[in-house]
Amino acid sequence: MITPEQAEKLIEDCSLTLGEESISIDHALNRLLAEDLVADTDLPPFNRVMMDGIALRYQSIENGHTHFPIQAMQRAGEAPLVLESENHCIEIMTGAVCSYGCDTVVPYEHIRIENGIAYIDQLPGAKGKNIHSKGSDKKRGDVLVSKGKRIGPAEIGIAASIGKETLRVMRKPRLLICSTGDELVDIHETPLAYQIRRSNVYALMASLLSLGIEADNLHLPDEKEQLERALEEALKSYDAILLSGGVSKGKFDLLPAVLEALGVHTLFHGIAQRPGKPIWFGYSETCTVFALPGNPVSTLACAARYIIPWFKKQLGLDNQTMWTSLVEEPAAHETLCLFLPVKLSHTQHGLVSQVQRYQGSGDFSALAGIDGFVEVPAGKSSATPFRYFPI
Repeated sequence: MITPEQAEKLIEDCSLTLGEESISIDHALNRLLAEDLVADTDLPPFNRVMMDGIALRYQSIENGHTHFPIQAMQRAGEAPLVLESENHCIEIMTGAVCSYGCDTVVPYEHIRIENGIAYIDQLPGAKGKNIHSKGSDKKRGDVLVSKGKRIGPAEIGIAASIGKETLRVMRKPRLLICSTGDELVDIHETPLAYQIRRSNVYALMASLLSLGIEADNLHLPDEKEQLERALEEALKSYDAILLSGGVSKGKFDLLPAVLEALGVHTLFHGIAQRPGKPIWFGYSETCTVFALPGNPVSTLACAARYIIPWFKKQLGLDNQTMWTSLVEEPAAHETLCLFLPVKLSHTQHGLVSQVQRYQGSGDFSALAGIDGFVEVPAGKSSATPFRYFPI
């Protein structure tokens, strides 16, 4: 049986081929760019005034002039005025194109205006002050944002500035989350004494929705022919499938054999961990498949440890390893890695976690309020930091 680290490596080596699509800029937040964003003009596109004040020719100051009759006023968005005399100035506003014949702006804070004349109280230190020169940031044709970058608010603004109403992005993964088991009924049904409601699919859907991934969901009975028919079609239609239940050693745990019969290559079946020991993972030519144990704590622990990090990597999301100490020293298992549900606290010493006690992998009610799971390696119970996986 492999370790969590070995399983992590096998999972990481599998990747999705998602293709591209064009979407409106209004819906592009947090998507991955599938094209370079290229400047369609110099940036800034003109000599842009950076402060409200007066525009003038710096040579006049060098020639000893300290007061300038105001020729006119120029606002942002107006065509540039022409300075008629180097001994005059033009009142000008932030964001305006610098008036022709002017090369320096003196802000209002450094001048006095009396009877239409601007008196300079504090001289500018050099020519070109408070003017953002045309093309000083980027030239037309320069790449502003590279393909593969995640689109955040700044990238949205850049795209808008170059007139990109639509953007080429990586397509979101097509995902199916499927529960199995004859004991399960839907959430709107009242279970009989020997039944329970489906919950794992909704927990998994919620976990992945936080990454921007939407999923279809399905329930299948423990019946070989129905499993084969449904999964054969699903393998053609989805990029990834998450299955819950049907992977242990019982006579009706049919998924491993069904998946193998459908041509899905098994990478591993079973990890030396608790909970979630029977987890199965494999792939076909077009689809990646996770099959999780059906107990709710096992499902969420496996999702936090393997599935969410894998999808983050596929989507280019931050997947930095997180570490935490525990309030109480955990009791380690000799041969199994333990995943303990925890509530997290931020302290001056970093992340500190309190283990949430539960009565086995079916005790889903104990998960209320948890932030994630801490990984306690086999045989390790020291107070050194442990890896933490948010849900």
